[in-house]
Amino acid sequence: MKDVLLVGLGGFIGSASRYGIHVLASKHFPEKAFFGTLSVNLIGCLVIGLLSGALLKHSNTYSLFLITGFCGGFTTFSTFALDGLKLMKAGLHMQFLMYASISVIGGLLLCLGGLILANRG
Repeated sequence: MKDVLLVGLGGFIGSASRYGIHVLASKHFPEKAFFGTLSVNLIGCLVIGLLSGALLKHSNTYSLFLITGFCGGFTTFSTFALDGLKLMKAGLHMQFLMYASISVIGGLLLCLGGLILANRG
């Protein structure tokens, strides 16, 4: 139960942070609606890389709160990037290409399918 609370609290803070960046980006760059998402994704990748390196020798508690919770709430793109790096580091290049391709192309196609289904009839 403690682990679930740590992830949930971290996720809340990450989601609130993502929203804050979106609001700031929309305010300063109203003509570039994607800028908030792009900023969050890039910042999230830097943060998850820093945290993963820094927390390797620490308890799972910090990892649950900061990586799974905060970064997961902030952006799942950062987790996608970390998982991709792990596959490449392990020499699983074909699996990485499949993972990345399916994630990006499949995600776009499924999002389009969802929009089409939602706008039916």
